[in-house]
Amino acid sequence: MRNGGAAVRRGSVRRVLLPIAVGVSYFAAAKMGLRLASINSSVTPIWPPTGLALAAVILWGYRVCPAVFVAALLANATTAGSLYTSALIALGNTLECLVGGYVVHRWSGGRDTFNTPAGVTRFSLTSLAAATPISATVGVGTLILSGLADEGRVASIWTTWWLGDLAGALVIAPVIILWGGGEPWARDRKRLADLASLVVGAGVIGIITFSPLIEQRTIRDPLAFLCIVPLLWAALRCSQRETATVALVLSCLAVWGTMSNVGPFARATQNDSFLLLLMFMISTTVPSLILSADVAARRRAEQHQRLLTAELDHRVKNTLAVVQALAAQTARNSGTPEEFRKTLDARLAAMARTHDLLRRGGWEGASLDKVVRETLEPYAGSNGARLKASGPRMQLVPVAATTLTMALHELATNAVRHGALSTADGHVALDWRVDGTSIQLRWAETGGPPVEPLTRRGFGLRLIEQSVAFDLDGTVRFDFAPVGLVCTIDLPLSNKVMRL
Repeated sequence: MRNGGAAVRRGSVRRVLLPIAVGVSYFAAAKMGLRLASINSSVTPIWPPTGLALAAVILWGYRVCPAVFVAALLANATTAGSLYTSALIALGNTLECLVGGYVVHRWSGGRDTFNTPAGVTRFSLTSLAAATPISATVGVGTLILSGLADEGRVASIWTTWWLGDLAGALVIAPVIILWGGGEPWARDRKRLADLASLVVGAGVIGIITFSPLIEQRTIRDPLAFLCIVPLLWAALRCSQRETATVALVLSCLAVWGTMSNVGPFARATQNDSFLLLLMFMISTTVPSLILSADVAARRRAEQHQRLLTAELDHRVKNTLAVVQALAAQTARNSGTPEEFRKTLDARLAAMARTHDLLRRGGWEGASLDKVVRETLEPYAGSNGARLKASGPRMQLVPVAATTLTMALHELATNAVRHGALSTADGHVALDWRVDGTSIQLRWAETGGPPVEPLTRRGFGLRLIEQSVAFDLDGTVRFDFAPVGLVCTIDLPLSNKVMRL
């Protein structure tokens, strides 16, 4: 109970602190971005808070939206305009991440959106057309209506606002989502060395191409194409995390150089320079993430194919071993070649029916009622009146389905030869139930010829006992009552038998 209470308290503290952390981070990033405003004091071409807020909604849900609203309100109120205009702009910022997060969750797999090329494309389209236009439209409309912006410059102000938000969503959000919501980071030396090499390489290329530390010359402009090298390397050799990280490192260095009016994006005005920079950031980040997701998907497909091949090899070997054992035992217990052929054919046909049932289920297993129906259908009579089966629905694992198929087949063929199904009035009742920690199947025959206790069990009954014990850790009990054979199979309620 103490551990449970501590876990509850930690969860409560996390629910409180997480929105606060998001709000503080949003406010700090917003104030940094607004320092680069040039076309209007409330409009900046660099707006990281969009990516932060969108990633927070995707990772932690809509409960962070109030924190985003408060942080955006404070950031705008302490920059320019009135509390009224700041509240409207903050509302647009909040709706941006709310709508974007909702669409990504519904349409693109939420935090798994960067796992496939289609997911990256959907995320980009959502940011482009569904999320960022909301903030730009609400914000610019508020500025125009309140007289804080020139009506003649609506198009340029809206474009700057929209592209700044879009770049924040496409560059910042992937890094946060991939590092904060993906699989646990494998801290092996090789991956750490690869990441360090990528970051250092991207940093060197970014400093040579963009930084104000190197004298600006015309020859530096073509060097911007070198940024493709670390992005391609990350996409082809590493994962989406590393690719998004490299894109962020290069973007930060490009922003640094453009702020200093150097590098390939330097133009006559700072706003024009940043608009060109934003297009560079978007056009390099998105294709790199798409390529990285495609490579990762191909790796997963290859790994899955290897697993399937190994599983197929294992299943084929096991099947051949079972067939070989069945053939040998059937031969020893058959009086004539014709009897051997018929008996072996019937057993192989039962295995084939189960194989087909498992194949249709994608080798994930099969329900017990389907196994019973597929196996016993040939013995149930024209309307199924001679064989009744009932029990709760339960999903068997493939090994259990195959083993029980062989057991039921042997019981049915034994009933046809010597038991209840050898007469016109005989019947079989099969039922199963869960009893505590075990599953109990009961096969009861009635209406057949009188049963006499056996002095020696045939191969079929021994096959049932041995396969149930060896494959499923179960037990089999035969009761040779005068009215008919009763076979009880007890199986442990474990993942070796069924999917729990």
